Amino acid sequence: MQVNVKELFKEITKKEIRSSNYLEGGITNDNYLFNDSYVLRVPKPFPEKAVNYLQEKNNYKVIEPLKMSEKLLYLDEVNGFKITKFIHNTHYYGVIDNDVITQVAKLLKRLHGANIKVPYGYQAFKRLENYKENISPKYYLKPEYEEKVIKDVRKVYAKDEFCLCHNDLVKGNLLFTFNTAFIIDWENGGMNNPTFDLASFISENNLSYDQKIAFLKKYYGYKYSELKLKRVDIFIAFLDVLFYYWAMSYFKDRKEEIYLRIAQEKLERIKMNFN
Repeated sequence: MQVNVKELFKEITKKEIRSSNYLEGGITNDNYLFNDSYVLRVPKPFPEKAVNYLQEKNNYKVIEPLKMSEKLLYLDEVNGFKITKFIHNTHYYGVIDNDVITQVAKLLKRLHGANIKVPYGYQAFKRLENYKENISPKYYLKPEYEEKVIKDVRKVYAKDEFCLCHNDLVKGNLLFTFNTAFIIDWENGGMNNPTFDLASFISENNLSYDQKIAFLKKYYGYKYSELKLKRVDIFIAFLDVLFYYWAMSYFKDRKEEIYLRIAQEKLERIKMNFN
């Protein structure tokens, strides 16, 4: 679907356009900055089938008191067009350092500690099956490894309480100022095991072993233990499997090389674990 973003912005906001810029960094969406104040999101073709924009809208509502994200102004529950207030004087992290680790740990503790409940879940296993069904079986992982990873993570899922999680802590969804941080883009938010978020940040941002330990100690404090580290590692292995299939599914639909690169990165880590 071709979208005239300027006309769309004017139609939604009834505002004149003084300036407009394309914002780099979106993988599944295109983002545009208007009047140095508003960000318009336009989902790319073949949007994520598991995304429910009505749920995303509710995510912004329930996290608003936490003041940890951008302010939602408009969200089309059918097409996913979204307008948020632009957060000035923020940036993506340049390198992972102690400040980044500390800020993200604080954010996730606030989110998970708020114990927000919503009537929908992330549905990780259903997503995995949907991604697999969209690609040729010749690209499936070794069943003995995949089945073990899923079995291990199911055991952890069966034990823990769920809360609202972001579920997609890639670099592009984390913004920083000199003394605070924000988590943006809540389209994948839903009830989940909070360990999923911890594994997401570690895995998607390629933290080293020492950085992983530092991050988990910041998050857990005196409650940190080797058992908690093991549970996070179980989730990291599962996320590699899940997002390998996600990337292969998106590559099949969109034919964009970035998805193939992501799939290859996940596959390399899976091979290291399997060997």
